[in-house]
Amino acid sequence: LEHPKEVVSPMRVSHVIGTLCVGLRVHDVSCAPSVGPVPEDVKATMGWGDSYANVWGVHIVARGVAEKKVQHAANVMAAYLDNDRDGKVDDKAVRDMLIENTAMLVMFQTADDGDAFWSSFEMAWYGLNMMLNGEPWMQDLYGDETHPGSCAFTSAGVSDESDCSDDFDASLEEVLHLVTSGGVSQVYGADWGEDEDSVLGRQIIELNGNCGNGYTHDYQDPSSGACEGWYAYDDETCDFPCLVTEGLYWSLTSLLGAQSYRASSIEQEWRLANATKLAKHASNLTAMLSNTDAWPWLPTTLPDGSYSGQPDAVIPYQCQLLRTLFGRFPTGPSFVLPGRLLVDASATAIQGQGGRKRRAIGGRVNLRCRRASS
Repeated sequence: LEHPKEVVSPMRVSHVIGTLCVGLRVHDVSCAPSVGPVPEDVKATMGWGDSYANVWGVHIVARGVAEKKVQHAANVMAAYLDNDRDGKVDDKAVRDMLIENTAMLVMFQTADDGDAFWSSFEMAWYGLNMMLNGEPWMQDLYGDETHPGSCAFTSAGVSDESDCSDDFDASLEEVLHLVTSGGVSQVYGADWGEDEDSVLGRQIIELNGNCGNGYTHDYQDPSSGACEGWYAYDDETCDFPCLVTEGLYWSLTSLLGAQSYRASSIEQEWRLANATKLAKHASNLTAMLSNTDAWPWLPTTLPDGSYSGQPDAVIPYQCQLLRTLFGRFPTGPSFVLPGRLLVDASATAIQGQGGRKRRAIGGRVNLRCRRASS
């Protein structure tokens, strides 16, 4: 597939620190999301990557990851957002929120590769540009945990691969985290919010029973018989919003069939690994997860790593500063700082969800929801 055509209309804005070039870019897309070089108009913030894909305005930036795996992640993203594969997002409000938050899936080959970049001087340069461009809502995914041949797809009935891998494909989890945390929870806060007062939050509390969690220092293995519950997480860094994010991932992917093949290996955290158990022991949550009329973002089929829909449009990076001054740009400008400007700025790591860290750039905390183990 050819990389989407680009139409760029440059304009210049004076600023006390120099000249900022603003690029407005519209993609003309007539095929599934394709992986290519980082486009010129977003290199100021994403130029550290060696490959890039844009799925309806959600950015995927990768460094040192095989193109096949980046393409796989892009296809999983496309199938989560367009689960009926008609070439249009299933829930425009969720897509718009992801764009407003500048949602970005960041891929390195390993966690060590990612940590090395986040603490590098190179990141200092890109970090400043991110601050000027509205700071992306980041979610990481690593190449060594991305498994297109996972038995999760066979288990869900979306693949007939007999020689599948027992390794779970983390793209099914991390891409979903980005969609739900950066989009769904903010659009439908009363129902899908990551707090104790939302409908989902109350369902998560009910699933936990009296098994406790790591962050409250009272975790008990729900499969041990020492407590009564179906979901508990021992990670002490995973606070309640994180528990909701993880619980939504567990329940939705179990309903779609991805977890049943490894039920025995995850029961110390999640015991409802298939749709039958979920319906029996969490009927209200199952009904909620099945109500696509009320919440069109909900997938009914597990993404399989392929996508044959015809995307209708792709909307790129948006600039928070220009949005504030001049209103929303429908196609989204991006600042490009001149190379002669030397600035010492860096990302600050803040202890956060899922056994990993959030990244704060200039004060805003961007969710990097991770699991200690999958």
